[in-house]
Amino acid sequence: MVNMSEVVAARLRHMGVDRVYGTPGLAVDPLVDALRGAPGGPAFVQARGEESAALMACADAKLTGGLGCCVAPPGAGALRLLGGLYDAAADRAPVLALVGADPAPRGTGNRTVRHLAEVSVYCEEVSGPELAGDALRRAARAAVTDRGVASLVVPRRVLEADLPGAPPGEDGALIPARPARRPAADDVRRAAEALCGAARPVIVLGNAGRAAAGAATGVARLLGAGIVTTALARDALPDGLPYLAGVAGPLGSEAAATLLRECDTLLLLGAEDVDPAVLPAPRAGRIVTVDREPGDCPLAAGVAAVRLTGDVTACLRAVLPLLHRAGQRAWRNRVERLVRDWRADGEARSSRYFGTSVNPRSVVAELSERLPDRSVVVTDSGTALDWWTRHLRLRNGMRSLLSGQLGTPGAAVPYAVAARFAAPDRPVIALVGDGAFQSGGLNELITVRRHLDRLAQLPPLVFCVLNNGDLNRLTWQRRAAARDPLVPPSAEVPALPYAELARLAGLPAVRCDRPRFVASVWAGVLAGRGPVVLEFVVDGEMPPDWAEAGTAARGTGRNASRNPLAKLLRVPG
Repeated sequence: MVNMSEVVAARLRHMGVDRVYGTPGLAVDPLVDALRGAPGGPAFVQARGEESAALMACADAKLTGGLGCCVAPPGAGALRLLGGLYDAAADRAPVLALVGADPAPRGTGNRTVRHLAEVSVYCEEVSGPELAGDALRRAARAAVTDRGVASLVVPRRVLEADLPGAPPGEDGALIPARPARRPAADDVRRAAEALCGAARPVIVLGNAGRAAAGAATGVARLLGAGIVTTALARDALPDGLPYLAGVAGPLGSEAAATLLRECDTLLLLGAEDVDPAVLPAPRAGRIVTVDREPGDCPLAAGVAAVRLTGDVTACLRAVLPLLHRAGQRAWRNRVERLVRDWRADGEARSSRYFGTSVNPRSVVAELSERLPDRSVVVTDSGTALDWWTRHLRLRNGMRSLLSGQLGTPGAAVPYAVAARFAAPDRPVIALVGDGAFQSGGLNELITVRRHLDRLAQLPPLVFCVLNNGDLNRLTWQRRAAARDPLVPPSAEVPALPYAELARLAGLPAVRCDRPRFVASVWAGVLAGRGPVVLEFVVDGEMPPDWAEAGTAARGTGRNASRNPLAKLLRVPG
């Protein structure tokens, strides 16, 4: 006899699931117990809350490229799980959610199923143990092939059932690969013609096109094109490329925005996650898109001159032999000059200070100078995201994770915890503001503490807390809307001693409030091993680039001395 929960654990292992993140509860305890006792995995990682568990599963899927998995009890547990599942759904990360079943009042149906169905590409309640194996395969296949959340609601009686017959893991539990689409030869020819006719081409590399990053650089070299990326594809190419202009988006790179304004031809590669609002107005015959599926294109029907559908790398390789080298370098020179000037401006901004206050830009700039090879850098939303966009310089082999479409506050710490378990040989650094750290991040330090004996032997796991006592992104949005840098901070964050709290939890911690120590603190922390909370007390009056442009027109005259934009001094503390 084989217990159904043991069958589920074994089949998850055969599907390539190495970790299941979740919380225990009466309805799912048989599965949790089976995971904890499963020889060879998957390992059960208990989170402090269901939303964190789903965020961890999402981050695991993003980092590994495999299937993320989470488990939660029904009712309130399922509702709390939804916050993280929506993050996975928005960023199209394959996540399998296994949720207990709640007793439904007669005639109302299962409320858990109804809630999960809204966020899932596949959702099913398993009515009997004999159906569980097939349901698990269908759900896993849907999550991987449709790149989204698949939910299974499994009653406790099913998880507790004993089955005769086959040992766990049989029945072909591996997830089959979907056959790759191939673009039509005529479409490939028309795409090449459109690109060869470009005078000012720009490539937009999206998350679904990250595997084609190498081919994209080949196209860029041939055509003299610039490349911009979406936030989720930020780590697909090394930042040292002279024609890589950073992230495209409302809060992205000024160099990227300039290229998109000036280009005459766009090549969108797996750019389903790009904001169409940042793209230039469509020009006849001047937009080529390459997407895995017809429905993935972010543009309205009829906007693109040519749409190639299929494996993005294969499509590009089909187009490449038909391209010819750009005859003149005027546009490429313009691209490289924009990128060079943008980077130099970023270096200058990161060296500015208000007296002895720590410039938050310098925190990320100094980190960039010292990033160990193969690091994983996680960022939260808020101004941490602005400094990540502006000052982080990634090299080949490095990864970066974030909540892309939703910008879920507090996602960075669960993401970093999952990255540590998924990549135990890589350094992991999380950039998180104090507001986001209070939004669940502090709780997940308990998870880190629980595994401290093991984690202390691994490469550094750094939780970098940017403490400015304010929801700083919100403050600068309000200042930009008012076009006035003197609008007072409007979203105060309660003051907490983050380094001290970490020490109380039994974790190493460092606090830095002086500019002259930023570099040495980073050097010391990154040379160590294991988890550490690194608190920087930073200046909340340092505006992001997008806010500075919107507020610079005000705060002059008799108030100029109080205008933070007029007082940016190159004076080290």
